[in-house]
Amino acid sequence: MRRHPLLDEARTAWRRRETETAVRAALAAHAAGDPDGLALACSIGLRGYRADLLAAHRNEVTALPDSVLREGVLAMLQIGDGDLDGAVTRMVALAEVPLAEVPLAGLPLAEVNETDVVDPLEGEGMLLPLLLSYVATGCVGSASWVTAGRCLEAARAVVTAASAAEGRVAVPEHVTFDLLGLDAVVEQHTGAGDAARRALTETLAPLRIRNSLSPAHALALVSLGSVEHLSGRLGEAALNLARGARLAPAWRPGVRLHAEVELAFVRVRQGRWREAAEAVRATTPPTGSIEHDWLEPQALAVHGLFLALRGDMDASRPVLDRAALLCRDTPSFLAQIVITHARIMMAISLSDWPALRRALEDAAEPGYRHPYRVDEWRMLNLLASWHLGRVDEVRRGVALWTAQPGADQSAYAWAFVSILAEHDERYAEATNAVDRALALLTLDHDPLGRAWVRVVAGIHYSLFGAHGRPDPRRALVVYEDASAELQELGAGGLARRYDEAVAATTTEMQRGSRGGDPTARLTEQQRKVADAVGQGYTSGEIAGLLHLSKRTVDYHVANIMRRLGVSSRREIARVLGGRR
Repeated sequence: MRRHPLLDEARTAWRRRETETAVRAALAAHAAGDPDGLALACSIGLRGYRADLLAAHRNEVTALPDSVLREGVLAMLQIGDGDLDGAVTRMVALAEVPLAEVPLAGLPLAEVNETDVVDPLEGEGMLLPLLLSYVATGCVGSASWVTAGRCLEAARAVVTAASAAEGRVAVPEHVTFDLLGLDAVVEQHTGAGDAARRALTETLAPLRIRNSLSPAHALALVSLGSVEHLSGRLGEAALNLARGARLAPAWRPGVRLHAEVELAFVRVRQGRWREAAEAVRATTPPTGSIEHDWLEPQALAVHGLFLALRGDMDASRPVLDRAALLCRDTPSFLAQIVITHARIMMAISLSDWPALRRALEDAAEPGYRHPYRVDEWRMLNLLASWHLGRVDEVRRGVALWTAQPGADQSAYAWAFVSILAEHDERYAEATNAVDRALALLTLDHDPLGRAWVRVVAGIHYSLFGAHGRPDPRRALVVYEDASAELQELGAGGLARRYDEAVAATTTEMQRGSRGGDPTARLTEQQRKVADAVGQGYTSGEIAGLLHLSKRTVDYHVANIMRRLGVSSRREIARVLGGRR
């Protein structure tokens, strides 16, 4: 029988990686009576991660003889039905069959029986490891670490057997790197050491040096970024996630979306909220894809997080609730991490300490990995305990913490030492501790954590100062630093709360310094800004002169007016002119 011309069209479209066009052309050839059409459609659909295009032909696929094509399509459709466990069972069972007995495992055509279904794209590599790695990706996304490990072990066994046999077809290049990356992620979550991470890093390093990274390495890069994220190496995580997102091919939209969502979350943790918001503005899960149910809660969670960060809690809650509801049917590890961070941030913003405790307890469930460093996690738990009035619990926690190696380099630990010393009326000790906490703050700290340490310091200085007497000027400096950073981030809701503390402390400072030089109320940076305002420079020009953002300059100008008790830039110039 003459081959239907639509099969050639399908192959041409596939070479352009136009998966949907290729599958539909092959299915049209099948409908026209060409016996090779369905097999070609299955082969392209599996290699292009679009088995959903074959859903309407499930019965015809089921009627095919035993083969990797048949089992692969049915397994992928099971995933689309939400039956990930069934897909795992199907694919692992197929992998356990001796390689020589598996149709389409890469046998030369001369060795294929007439009853076997021949893979029309056999020359592009074995399908079985690809399918096992894909199912393992679903298990990783659902936090089924042990099951993911089973799939990866089965895939490695097939690859090993194939490489040892003569005449076998090679494994697609991207699958080899997918397996390396997924191994490292599973290792990280099961506490199995760091051999897989080192192997992944060492394999990617020469490619990175030669600038030879390609779409085949996208998932491996994203996996390395995820491992580094959970290890607290945020800079390295961001680099690899961003590179993986850029390299992810159009026919693997799930890799790209996961990378974008996790990169946005890492940027939030780095304090680069505006970059994060820009990255996820158009993030939506691919419609029709089998991966949609894994990806939709991730996209919703990160959008809900940004609404919360902007202070729009009423809009954020239903989005996060929807993401959490979807996670019940199709668990998504990344979505759960983002939702937890949003819940923690919202609870702190609203001073809802019982909600903070509940969020922390949920994140401490066995098998759940949260993204916080050890000192961040301790700080959050002690913060909840303190505000719930559990002072003895805080004492025990701080005692255990400060006995740990490296605790003397933790800004958060010193902040709690200060809180307890102040509670016990050991004011000099509290001042020393809060000074130490401020000195240890760096850009590596989460911006919300930095703001909290400054609030602790501001409260202490405003009540007790350095010698047991209020020092509103010093308090104002740390309050304004916290508020300025939050304004720069775009955290409007939190910034408004700090502005209230700034306003109250400014009033107190003005009350205690009437009759003196009003410019003595300004910090050194504020005096520079005020002098530039007095010379008639605009905020944009001052930003260029002092290497600040225009937003920060405007914030300084607002605080200068508040500290000087004036209401316009012209009055700033008048006060400065009177001083001269």
